[in-house]
Amino acid sequence: MANKLALTLSLLTGAILAGTPVVTVFAAPVPPVIAQQQPAKSAVKLTLEDLPPGFQALPPELTAQIAARLEPFRQQLAKANIQPEDFFAFVNPENFQLVMGVAGDLPNQQAQTQFDASLQQLQNPELQRRLLTQLQASLKSFKGIEVVDYKSLPALNNVANASTGFTLSVKMQEQPVNFDMATFRRGQVAAFTAVMYVNGETAQVAVKDVATKLDNRIMQSSAAVNSSPSVK
Repeated sequence: MANKLALTLSLLTGAILAGTPVVTVFAAPVPPVIAQQQPAKSAVKLTLEDLPPGFQALPPELTAQIAARLEPFRQQLAKANIQPEDFFAFVNPENFQLVMGVAGDLPNQQAQTQFDASLQQLQNPELQRRLLTQLQASLKSFKGIEVVDYKSLPALNNVANASTGFTLSVKMQEQPVNFDMATFRRGQVAAFTAVMYVNGETAQVAVKDVATKLDNRIMQSSAAVNSSPSVK
């Protein structure tokens, strides 16, 4: 059962990232001179203490599988100073619920403006229909995974400085699941969060709660950096 869960989650993660604009949104260009001036970052993540009881860290073999699925996007993620290991993910094997996310740098105004513009475009119904068609086409090579629907989540349009959210209804090995996602920007940091749960059940933690907790963690991290004696 654990192996089947690992394979299914890794396949779905790769499929979702391949077919949605998540990675593209993170890939706003950063001028090399500005990027070189930025200090090395430490990844901002959520921990098990941020989640309800029942969740656990992914086993190493599943983490490795997801990292492998992210490998084709390494260059794009690197533009936002994100490495595959920066992703956090936790699973509740009892009810097949998954929480995952990542945060990366947007250290200049151009990148932040383009990121915000991309989030705004994702709220366009016509673009959403095109994305659904593109995602369905990209998933043809993933046997047993079919996207049934794609809808916006307007309640996620007011997180941090800029944000948007959407949900995917997916059939996975004939099991219908929902994949709720939220992407947002807080200052110089962009973030993506997602919650997966079986259709018909209630998620133990809503994606907006996950995004809000990560947003608070980002603000705490930024405040700590700004208050450091070394920061002028």
